[in-house]
Amino acid sequence: MNQRTSFCKAVLKAGISALCLALSIGLLQPSKIEALSLGKLGGSIASTASEQQKVRESLDYYENAGRNELFEEIKKTDGVINDPYLNNELSSIMTRLTNAVAKTEPSIKDKPYNYFINPQTVFNAYCTLGHNISVNVGVFSFFDNDQDKVAAVVAHELVHGQKNHPINGAKKKMTVEFVQKVAGSQMSGGSKLAVDVVATNAKAVGVTKPNEWEADNIAFGYLTDAGYNPGAPAAVWQRVIDKMGSGSKGFFDDILNPSTHPGEKERRDNYAKKLTEYSNNKVTVNAATGEIKVNNKSFMKPAGFGNISGLERSYLVAGKLAKAYHSKEPLAQARNDNGVVRLGDLAIVQPGSADTSADELVKILNEIK
Repeated sequence: MNQRTSFCKAVLKAGISALCLALSIGLLQPSKIEALSLGKLGGSIASTASEQQKVRESLDYYENAGRNELFEEIKKTDGVINDPYLNNELSSIMTRLTNAVAKTEPSIKDKPYNYFINPQTVFNAYCTLGHNISVNVGVFSFFDNDQDKVAAVVAHELVHGQKNHPINGAKKKMTVEFVQKVAGSQMSGGSKLAVDVVATNAKAVGVTKPNEWEADNIAFGYLTDAGYNPGAPAAVWQRVIDKMGSGSKGFFDDILNPSTHPGEKERRDNYAKKLTEYSNNKVTVNAATGEIKVNNKSFMKPAGFGNISGLERSYLVAGKLAKAYHSKEPLAQARNDNGVVRLGDLAIVQPGSADTSADELVKILNEIK
């Protein structure tokens, strides 16, 4: 009979069967078992369970009553951009998206989101515990301050908050062992995690690929309900693809982690599919050529313009068309309004010098719509 079997039998005689189960499935390391007396071992188990409960209670606190305390700490940790224009843009985006979400999820008004712009120049944003959101200033510069595209990024983060991804992920990852490893002394005043520990270690903790897909899929509805361009999310990922090809891959490291994030082309194509569905299956984009079709007939193939590739423009133009075709009402006649192709009051595209002319596009659109 081996030493562990003898030990277990002794414990069972004492009436502590749960401890043998713990030993048999390896919850405790053998070296630690040999070093502890039974009394000390029982105390260690109770102590760990008690500390883990304190971690969970701490996370719940920062998710709810202490969320503003956490917000101030992450601002202090990350730094804040006080640019009036950019802050007004973010405020406008948050107001529009919040009002759109509230139509189906009124609870968003009970715990309104805190948000700020941080000085990180890479392309990223995050939602952490307590409905606290931060957007890197790099998001604005990457998209040339285009509100539709920035809104697509923010809508994604709102879904994380609405679906409780941050708190659920934190509870899975921030174990006592994790906290001790990253912070040494894990409790503040012996009752809860210190706010700086949470601010530093609870950002995007435990985010999974299914979480990311859920955020993408629901964000499309948030975005379109708020009146933004339905083609903006696909255009966002097309720009990422374009810039990766120009040697900027390191700029996107956080959002391109294959273990936690879907591939960039997968995300673009998923959003392109949603764009088509939103148009009542009237509008499509060829991901290889950028050709836009309406009712399965060619409309245009936008050329690149400035900082925007032809493919990125394709998704944006297709998004405008999708808005028009989303309505069940009869479409107005297309017209040339000082070089802008319009369907009624909705601007569809302003052709550049390398594009088909506005007059020709009006003619094509009126023939195929």
